[in-house]
Amino acid sequence: MPDSKDASTFCLAHQLPEDDSSPVGLVCARCRHQLRADPPRGNPLCCWESQPPVFGLDGSPCFVYTLIWENFRIRSLHPAELQTDFRSHDVQSHVDTEPDAPI
Repeated sequence: MPDSKDASTFCLAHQLPEDDSSPVGLVCARCRHQLRADPPRGNPLCCWESQPPVFGLDGSPCFVYTLIWENFRIRSLHPAELQTDFRSHDVQSHVDTEPDAPI
């Protein structure tokens, strides 16, 4: 995980810092590429996972924030000092408008 002094989030799928701008907020470089190459479809679901996967050196818990669409998922590790994820305000519904797309 990145140095806790910069209080940045960390992509669990790609093991990279989330420091690239995207339509849904800061994500890692590989998630940003995936978002551009194959945009998420469906209504997004945002949630905090209930159990901390790791603890900081001072014993404080680090939690995971998850953004989920039909075809894409972002899981971010948050240092204990970050109490919110601003992407929850930026996430928009992305619905496939093709006539033969499953609903």
